[in-house]
Amino acid sequence: MARKVFISVLGTGYYEACKYIKGSFCSTETRFIQQATLEYLKVCNNWVTKNADGEVVDRIIILLTDGAKDTNWHKSIVKRFNRKTEIEEPYEGLEQILDNMHLPCPVETLSIPDGKSEEEMWTIFNTVYDALKPNDELYFDLTHSFRYLPMLVLVLGNYAKFLKGVKVNHISYGNYEARNAATNEAPLMDILPLTMLQDWTFAAADLIQNGNIKKLQELKESNALIPLLRERGKKNIDRRMAEGYLDGYIQSLSNFLNDMKLCQGPNILKGETINKINDCHEQVVEVFENVIAPIPPIINKIQDSLLGFEQTDSLNPESLRNGYMAAKWCYDHQLYQQSITILDENLTTHFCKYLGTNEFNYDHRNCSNAFLRNGGYREEDWKKKKKDEEVDEDWEKIKEVVKDAETYQGVQDFVSLMSIDAKWIHNKRNSYNHASMTNDKMFTTEDVKILGEKIQRILTILR
Repeated sequence: MARKVFISVLGTGYYEACKYIKGSFCSTETRFIQQATLEYLKVCNNWVTKNADGEVVDRIIILLTDGAKDTNWHKSIVKRFNRKTEIEEPYEGLEQILDNMHLPCPVETLSIPDGKSEEEMWTIFNTVYDALKPNDELYFDLTHSFRYLPMLVLVLGNYAKFLKGVKVNHISYGNYEARNAATNEAPLMDILPLTMLQDWTFAAADLIQNGNIKKLQELKESNALIPLLRERGKKNIDRRMAEGYLDGYIQSLSNFLNDMKLCQGPNILKGETINKINDCHEQVVEVFENVIAPIPPIINKIQDSLLGFEQTDSLNPESLRNGYMAAKWCYDHQLYQQSITILDENLTTHFCKYLGTNEFNYDHRNCSNAFLRNGGYREEDWKKKKKDEEVDEDWEKIKEVVKDAETYQGVQDFVSLMSIDAKWIHNKRNSYNHASMTNDKMFTTEDVKILGEKIQRILTILR
């Protein structure tokens, strides 16, 4: 069971009382945003003191400087001097306020320095980090966070996510300055979308740079966007439909990545997954523009990384380009084995179209690739080799078709352009796929560079 942890900084200012509101929520009139936020989080209803094993679970942590302890914390505080009225007025410290709430979980205080130096900044960082346990669910109040502390909290949240697997569930700010003077109500602002935007940025970057969709999938599975879709979506947006668009988009991206990593040639050539991504992309962007406007540019950036792929209905020049684009995509994402495998097979498929051989027949493909690598027809390459009793009645006929095709200008031009590259690619693919165990020449970092140059050359020729 994950532990819920509320963290807030108490300042030194003289706080005026008001009510804090968010949606249908309205807090008790209070001087302290901490009380209002704990009411909003329904701590008294949903948080627990101990789990089934008797261990203390949830807790509230108040960060205190020495000045905050003396001016706003201790139970001994009963009045304070109000500079506006220039008189002493009744004033309760936050310690007493929290005690009166009868909270179901412990309240801890952590002493922190004023943060006036870099050393003190790191002391604050380490103090908060050390108070966290693995898998904690964090609830931050930033209202009285002085100077750079909001930035520190955002960085700390990501740091703890990575090292301790924590989850940031809430970040809010009580905007007293924006209160309605007539009703004395101030907005309780939700800052969590900022961290969500940061998470999406990191996840999208990981996808674009490394071909890793895991972080995007985790964001989707966490359902972190659902409350925002409920609260911020326009009335004419169906929430379930919006969730479906998001699921469809990320699943389509996952299918595309699987096609690349598993070298699914037919899927790559058809481009059906790309078409699905394109459809879902438009739908997701439209929804997010009404929820968190900065997210669509991130999604568009993902889309830009897939430019060059197209949906096709049959094997044609556009679908063959998908194969070469897939080889480039894998190369750009350091999937060199997939890249050279897809490139070799796509060249073979491409040449089968020129020869008139069956691009889906294993023997036809092998013989066609040998023709391309050797720069022409060789009788020994077309000797039928079968592992069983199966006989291809059209084999001799296919051989004659290939012999005739050797004289075609298109075949000659393709061989002239691609033969040398095809031979290098095929040999290096075998070396790579056999872990260089069957070849004196290993696949080297220099070969990686050459592979990239050959992919680019082929794509340039096809333009």
